[in-house]
Order: sequence, then structure tokens, then C-alpha cells
Amino acid sequence: MSTEQLDLAFSKPRRPKAGADTLIALLKGKGWISQQQLCKLTGWGKRTVRAVASASDHIISAPGSTGYKLLAEATQHEYHRYRSARRNQAREMLGKIIRTDRQFYGRTRIEMP
Repeated sequence: MSTEQLDLAFSKPRRPKAGADTLIALLKGKGWISQQQLCKLTGWGKRTVRAVASASDHIISAPGSTGYKLLAEATQHEYHRYRSARRNQAREMLGKIIRTDRQFYGRTRIEMP
């Protein structure tokens, strides 16, 4: 069994600041806005909206949420729901890595000639 530790260095995703500023301006005072609505408003694809929102610490969204919202305008209940969903997602992802590490590093190696 491997005693190697997982690298848990966290870094902020790199995305254009102008994109985040655009989303922030669109979200300001509007509550939750769906990804589909943001795609229409910005002309961006779903992946771009997701990437730009993920790069901003001022925008929240999580699996099962209504869409995207400014953190500054979120209620305590909305923030805790977002936080719980993100922590669960992270826990599931780390669990998958640990399980596949065990499979990969525990397997019998076949030496190539």
C-alpha cells in the first residue's frame, strides 16, 4: 500500500478578468440567472460561462443550483447550500482519486521485454 500523500495545493483557475467582470455586471441585482440565460446574454458557450464563473470568487453556482448568483447577494441559506454541494462534490472527487490510486498502485505490474 502506498503511503504517498495527495497534493492538495489549491490555485485559482486562470480566466480572463474581463469575462468575470461581464458576468458580475449581468448578475448584479438579478438574483439567480440560469446558464442558458447567461449564454444568450453573453454569446458564450456553456463551458465558457462555467469556466469564467468558476474563476471568480464573487460568483456562486453548484450542482443542482438554479444557476449563477453574486456571492454578495446570496442569503446565508443559499451560501450554506452552495458550500455543502461544493464540499460534497470535492469529497466525491477525492474519493474517486483515492480508489483509483489504490487500483493503479496495487495492481500487479507486467514487465515489458
